[in-house]
Order: sequence, then C-alpha cells, then structure tokens
Amino acid sequence: MISGDIGLQDEFGEVRVRRLPGPGIAAVLAVFVPGLGHVYAGRLVAGAVWFLATSFAYWAILVPGFLLHAINIWSAYRAAEEQGEAVLRESFH
Repeated sequence: MISGDIGLQDEFGEVRVRRLPGPGIAAVLAVFVPGLGHVYAGRLVAGAVWFLATSFAYWAILVPGFLLHAINIWSAYRAAEEQGEAVLRESFH
C-alpha cells in the first residue's frame, strides 16, 4: 500500500483500501480555491462557508481577503490531518 492508504478487511475477508486525505494537497487546493481543501478533506459545509466568507472578504476589502484566505489554507491542512487521524483511530479500534 502507498503511504497514506489504509487497508481494512470487511466481513467477507476482502481488503478495502481507503486513501486518507493528504494535508499538503488540501492546503494546495485551498490556495487555488478557498474552501476546496475542506471539500477534499470531506467537510463540505465548512468548504462552502470558507468559500463564501473568503469571497466576501475579497470583494469587501482586499487585505481581509488575504488574511481570511491564509487562515483557510491553514484550516484545510488541519482538517485533512484530523480526518486522517480519525480514520486511523476508527479503523484500529
């Protein structure tokens, strides 16, 4: 398996591989489109909220837009990390 993948065996003995969201990929996606990193990490509502909030901040005044965009990138990174940790905890218990 590739790093970041997790193999789980189901009730029929088949191994299912689930790819965990990569924090770096989530951050890069958030650079291009605010909120997209959250969508990648499986947090659809958070992604939509970040997209709307950052878009409004850019529209209103440029500096708050940059600040909110930077916070969004960091938050997307953390969301992907937390999602991966949650899946690992869930799969080994």
